[in-house]
Amino acid sequence: MPWVKINKYWLSIIIVLLFCITRVPRLHNDVVNPDAVNWHYRSQQFINGLKYKQFEKTYQHYHPGVTLMWIAGIPIEITKQITKEIVYTQANFPLFHLVVKSSVIFVQALLTIFIIYLLSKLLSFKNALLITGLFTLEPFFVGNSRLFHMDILLSLFVFISLLCFWISLKEQDLKYAILTGVFLGLSFLTKSVAILAFAYILAVSTYKDLFQKNIKRTLIVILSFLFFLFLFFPALWVKPIHYLGEIFSEAERVGIRKGHKQIVLGESTKNGGVLFYPLVLIMKASPLLIVGSLLFVFAGLSRKAKTKSFTLTTFLSLFYWGYFFIMFVPSKKLDRYLLVMFPYLAYLSYFGLKYLVKKMKSPLVPILLVVTFILLPLATNFPYYFTYVSPLFMGADNANKVIGQKPFGVGVFDLRDRILNKYGSDIRIGFYDTKPMKSIYSNSKVVDVRVVGPSHYDLLVLAVNEQFPEKIRNSNHLFKKDFSLYINGLEYWRVYVKENK
Repeated sequence: MPWVKINKYWLSIIIVLLFCITRVPRLHNDVVNPDAVNWHYRSQQFINGLKYKQFEKTYQHYHPGVTLMWIAGIPIEITKQITKEIVYTQANFPLFHLVVKSSVIFVQALLTIFIIYLLSKLLSFKNALLITGLFTLEPFFVGNSRLFHMDILLSLFVFISLLCFWISLKEQDLKYAILTGVFLGLSFLTKSVAILAFAYILAVSTYKDLFQKNIKRTLIVILSFLFFLFLFFPALWVKPIHYLGEIFSEAERVGIRKGHKQIVLGESTKNGGVLFYPLVLIMKASPLLIVGSLLFVFAGLSRKAKTKSFTLTTFLSLFYWGYFFIMFVPSKKLDRYLLVMFPYLAYLSYFGLKYLVKKMKSPLVPILLVVTFILLPLATNFPYYFTYVSPLFMGADNANKVIGQKPFGVGVFDLRDRILNKYGSDIRIGFYDTKPMKSIYSNSKVVDVRVVGPSHYDLLVLAVNEQFPEKIRNSNHLFKKDFSLYINGLEYWRVYVKENK
C-alpha cells in the first residue's frame, strides 16, 4: 500500500507485539468459560483413548473439536508428567488452564503467519500483513482468541482453506490442492459447520474442472480431505459411519432444532430470528470493519467493472455471504458464530480504506479510525475483550438491551478473589452455571441454584441477565445485595448475602 511509509519489517514487529500484548497478559486469570471446563475433560479422555488404544474415546462431542483436543490434550499430558499432578483440583486448575490457552494461542499465531504467507502470494507482503492485522486485532476477535474454545481456530482454518484453493486455481499448483483438503479436514474436525466450506470448494472446483476436462484437482481435494480427516480422528478407524452420523445428527438436533437461550430486543428466546446476526455484526464488529466494507462496496459501485472474470473477492464473497445467510436457519444462534466472517470483512475493509486514501490523498482518516476503533478499545477493554460492543451502541448497557451479554465465566477469577477477601474460603455459594467457579473454588461449596434451595448456600451470585431463582422467590429466605462486579461498564456479577430470619 503506497501510503504506508513504514518499513515492512518494522510493521511486522509492531503487529507481532500487538498480537502478544493483547493475548498474553492476564491470560492466566481472565476467563474460565463453561465450555472450557468440558473441553479440559474431553481433551484428557481423547489422549487416554490414544494411549490405551480405545479409539472410540476420541469422539467426545458432535462439534467434534478434535483439533482442539489435539492442541490441548498433549500439553495437558506433558504437564501431568512434569508436575505429577494427575487429578484436577482447584489449586492446579489455573496452571492447566494457562497451559492449554497458551497452546491454543501459539497455534493461532502459527496459522496467522501462514495466512500472511498465503495472502502475500496473491497480494504484496505489506497488504497481506495489514489485512491480517485488521482482523487479528479486532477486539471481539481478540477476546475469543483468549478463550479455550474453537471459533477462532475454525475461522483461521476456513480462511486458509479458501486461500489455498484459490492459489491452486491461480497457479495450477496441485500441492495447494492438497493443502486445501488438509485444512478443510482440520476445519471440519474443529466444527462440523465447516462442511459448508468443503461443499462450496468442491462445487467451485468441479465447475472449473469440467471446463478444463480434467478432474484431477477436485479428486486431490476430496482425497486429501478424507485422508487427513481419518488420520487425525481415530474414532473413524473404529466406526466411521457411526461417528460421522453422530456428528451430523447431533448437530441437527442441537443446532437446528433445539436452539439456545438468548435475550434479543429484551425478550428471552431460543431462536434469535433473522435480525440476530445483522445485529451481532453491527454490535461485535468494530466500526472500522463496517465502514471499510461499505467503502469497498461504494468503490465498486462508483466505477465500471473492468472485467467479468471470477476474482478472489468474488470467490470469497460467495462463500462468506452464503455462510452468513445459511446461519439464519439453525435455531441455535450465538454471536461468536460470526467470527468466521472477520477475516473476509478485514479483506474488504482494507481495500475500502485504500480507496478512501486514494480519494483523499491522505492516510489521516484511516489512521484515526484504527486508533479510535481498534487501539483505544484494546486499551480500555483489557483483558475482557469478549465483552466488547461497538461504540455505536453508546455503552454496554444499551447493547445489552439489544442482545443480552452471555456471562461465559468472564471475570470469574476477580469474582472469586473478592469473595475470598470478604468472606473467606468456607462460604457456600449459589450459581446458575457452577462450572467456572467450581474449577477454581472449593467444589463442594458451589451449588446449582436451579437444583437446591437457598438453605444450601450463604451467597447468591447472579451473572448479567440472570434473575432471582424460583426456589428463592418461593421461600422465606431473604438475600440482600452486597456488591457488584462491573466489567467494561456492565454490571456483570451481583453478589447477594443471605440474611438471618
